[in-house]
Amino acid sequence: MKYKKKELDAVELGNGLILCEKSGRRLHRLNNTAAEIWKVCDGERDVSDIAAHLAREFSGAPEEKLESDVQSALVEMRRLGILDSCG
Repeated sequence: MKYKKKELDAVELGNGLILCEKSGRRLHRLNNTAAEIWKVCDGERDVSDIAAHLAREFSGAPEEKLESDVQSALVEMRRLGILDSCG
């Protein structure tokens, strides 16, 4: 399955992102890793693509473990409404 981030206002922090829904009703704070996952959800990448990207960004992290962590993060981001699945 591939994922696409929703159009939200994003403010970068030193260690992550603050996302604001266009309605202004909800804010979401993402840590560095979650922010990187959200940023690369372009509708073209699947879980293994995102895990491979993170392995390059955060050198030394085992890709197999990252896939499980990425999947969990994507499920939570969908639950929060900041991400859509797109096939």
